Amino acid sequence: MAGGDYPVPDWPGRIAGDEGHDRIAACLVLDIQRAQQWGKQVLSHVENVQDGGESHWEMGMNAYMLHVRRETTDISPVYEETGDPAITVQTADLRKALVAWCQQIAKETD
Repeated sequence: MAGGDYPVPDWPGRIAGDEGHDRIAACLVLDIQRAQQWGKQVLSHVENVQDGGESHWEMGMNAYMLHVRRETTDISPVYEETGDPAITVQTADLRKALVAWCQQIAKETD
């Protein structure tokens, strides 16, 4: 999944092989990629929902659609033809992953 020269996403509390955590990792690699500013923008929206500034936030990206709510986030394929189901993850886990990914890709550009 993190093929090529992409690092494998990791964050505090990540459980390898967990369906939700694997979907978050795929979203980071396929949708955020190495675009640190984009990652920070998505993180800002996630934090705004968690802090109560918005009741929810939705965004379709390259491979996945995010539907972020305060406690949980649905990550579903943009293209239903893939046959992959939507997976619900803890929004706090998505936030931790985004923070770690932005830090990880920032190190690559230093």
